[in-house]
Amino acid sequence: MIFDQSFLDSLIQAVKSSRKYRDLHIPHATLKDILAYESQHSSSRKEFEANFRKSLHNVIAPYLEEINYPAQTAALQELRGQNQSPELLKSWCLDTMRLHASSRERLPYLEAFYQKIFATIGTPDSILDLACALDPLGLPWMNLPPSTNFVAYDIHQPRLDFLQIFFQYFYPQARAIQQDILTTIPDQEADCAFFFKEAHRLEKRRPCSNRELFMGLNVKWLVVSLPSRDLKGHHSLENYHLALIHKAIEGQPWQLTTDIVDDELLFFIRKHD
Repeated sequence: MIFDQSFLDSLIQAVKSSRKYRDLHIPHATLKDILAYESQHSSSRKEFEANFRKSLHNVIAPYLEEINYPAQTAALQELRGQNQSPELLKSWCLDTMRLHASSRERLPYLEAFYQKIFATIGTPDSILDLACALDPLGLPWMNLPPSTNFVAYDIHQPRLDFLQIFFQYFYPQARAIQQDILTTIPDQEADCAFFFKEAHRLEKRRPCSNRELFMGLNVKWLVVSLPSRDLKGHHSLENYHLALIHKAIEGQPWQLTTDIVDDELLFFIRKHD
């Protein structure tokens, strides 16, 4: 259904000024994309507005955290002023990652997680971290050469500002970019892309979106992770998530290998040499 542009603009403005979302600085392209999709699946203005708000919440809910990024940045600056050591940096990163649910779940097997990845794909010269959350704070466990080009993408601007300071202090070859990876797929060439614990959410936002993303990435390797069990740990998700990945790469001459580290499934997609 076609809706008046002024009505669409009013919905976008309401989101940008709302107490719930205003501090996230959600990209305009993300809001337009959700509006465009829901306008095709709504038969009335009332249904459209309800669908838009529901879809927006589903997309943004993982970002509605209670992390005080200015305070974390101040703590980071304090860390920078101390006598630095790899152990001190790791301790600080662990404490910070505990503040984010997805990162916190991986902490018990963090070292094994990255060891498994790089034992499979080798040591990359360039990495794209897609929908990164706080995963870049795992860099001390990746044991990458200082020259590795690391680019982190996310839509949460306060988080990215914080990560950029972290990179500036400790990983000057890394940078953080605010970008919706679905509306604007990164087109830069890289050895690999990380896409951790987001493929199932991306597919809910728009069917076949993972295939669209995977096709558009100019990388040799795509490393996707997904949970092996539901949040309560009662039900296996292995078959469901394997089917999701197979659907995304169906008909492509890519090589797929799978593995698991603790409760996290790993899918290694080799697009080309």
